[in-house]
Amino acid sequence: MSPARWTDSLENLFGPWAVPYLTRGLVVLNAGAWLLNLASPGFTSILKLNPELVSQGEYWRLITFLFVPSNSAHPIFLLLFLWFLWSIGDALEEVWGSFHLNLFFLLGIISVVAVAFLQPSIPVNPFYLHNSLFLAFATTLPDQKVFFFPLPIPLSVRWVAAVSSGLLFLPALFEPLLLPSMLAGLAGYIAFFLPPFLHSAWERFRRR
Repeated sequence: MSPARWTDSLENLFGPWAVPYLTRGLVVLNAGAWLLNLASPGFTSILKLNPELVSQGEYWRLITFLFVPSNSAHPIFLLLFLWFLWSIGDALEEVWGSFHLNLFFLLGIISVVAVAFLQPSIPVNPFYLHNSLFLAFATTLPDQKVFFFPLPIPLSVRWVAAVSSGLLFLPALFEPLLLPSMLAGLAGYIAFFLPPFLHSAWERFRRR
């Protein structure tokens, strides 16, 4: 069950179509794209989301942009990122179920694609979409311990998420045009966690 009650009614209709272990598939495809790009530099250029090329018939880019890792990523950091993505995806799927995790990610994908067509001059970065999973993990399981590089001590994931969220929006202070794409990547998080937060705040206000 997800934190957003409105998603539960959708599960009865679309639950059977859910893809299990979604984030595991993303990890495998990201690793595969990185290896292919290593063997054939420039390979990932055919995967990136380019609205102009999509309009010319390259529709696969609407999905394959999710499989494009950072070309500058060191193999060790890429491995850590993919392992972390695998871990938090499995943890969320265990708590929410496959359908809700699918829906969470689908909302982000649709929002990112929509903003890409509205702002074609802004490069699409799936980082914010992947980061929304981490924020969801930190909100759902806030007392889990993680290591925050370079500190060699375990920290509660809630504090790591708080710091990373602050850093996440720093680029928007210098380039405000990046803000829509950032928020689009967090669309799933906003849709899942904002309604219960507002409901809880309203209930507290009423009791007062």
